[in-house]
Amino acid sequence: MDYPYQKTFLNYLQQNELASITRHSYDQTLTELFAYLTTHNQGFAANPTVTNIFNRDITQYLSMLVEEHQIQPTTYNKLLSQINRYFKFLFTHGLTSNLPTLELHGQTRFSNETLHLKWLQLLPTLLADENLHYYTKLTLFLISKGYRVNEFMQPNFYLEWQKITITGTVEQQFKTSFTNFIVPLQRRQHSADIFLKQRLNINEPRLTVPGLHKYLKPDSQYVGFDLTPKKLQQSYILQMLLQLSDQPASVLEQKLNLDPQSLLYYQHLLIKWL
Repeated sequence: MDYPYQKTFLNYLQQNELASITRHSYDQTLTELFAYLTTHNQGFAANPTVTNIFNRDITQYLSMLVEEHQIQPTTYNKLLSQINRYFKFLFTHGLTSNLPTLELHGQTRFSNETLHLKWLQLLPTLLADENLHYYTKLTLFLISKGYRVNEFMQPNFYLEWQKITITGTVEQQFKTSFTNFIVPLQRRQHSADIFLKQRLNINEPRLTVPGLHKYLKPDSQYVGFDLTPKKLQQSYILQMLLQLSDQPASVLEQKLNLDPQSLLYYQHLLIKWL
C-alpha cells in the first residue's frame, strides 16, 4: 500500500544519505501504519489525508503493537522515531499543517536495579541503527568484545581498536561507517584516539567518561534500556556466564578478567536474574 508523499519522502531520506536498508525500514513502518489506519480508523478511512491524522491515532497504533505483538521499548521507540521524522518532513516542507507526533514520547522500562540481559542479541540491530550516535554504538561494540570502559577510554586505545577481530557483515559495516565518521575528527583534533570531542580542542581532544555519558543518556531513552557502561558490562558478564556455564572457575576468571571474589558475586547475581 502506498502512503501520502511516499516517493518524495524516500527521496529525502536518500538525499540525507541514509542506507538502503534504513530507507526500506522507514518505508515498511509507514506502509504498515497507513494500512492500519485505513482498515481500523473510520475517521481516517473516510478522509485519508495526512491532515486527518492526530496524536491519538498514532498512540492507538503503537498501543496495538504493544498489546497484540508484544513489541519491546526498543522497537516502539524506533517506530515512533521513524513516524515522527516522516511528519516532521511533511510539516517543514509545507505539506501539512498538522504534527501529530509533537506530544508523543518514547517508552522507558529500565531502572537503577534492572539489567537488560539480552542486548548482545540486539547488537546487530543496534549497530545498524542510524538513530544511535556513533559513540553509543562504539561503546556497545567494544563491551561486546570484552573491553571495559576504563580500558577503551584510555589514551592510545586506537592501537587495540586496530587489532579487534571483526565478526560478520554488520560489524564490518559498522567499523567502516565509524571510520568514515572519526577520521575527519581525528585530523581536525590532531589525535588518533577514537573517542574525541566534536568541538575543536587540540590541547585536550579526548572525550571524557562524563562526556561519553552525554551521548549515552539520550540514546538510553531511545532504546528503552540503560546504556551506562557499568550496566552494559554487568549484563555482558552475566550473558557470558550463561554461555560458558560448563566451564570451570579458572577458565571463567581468565576469559572474563575476574578475580575469584568478583566471579562469585556475578554467579550469585546471575541466579537472581534467572
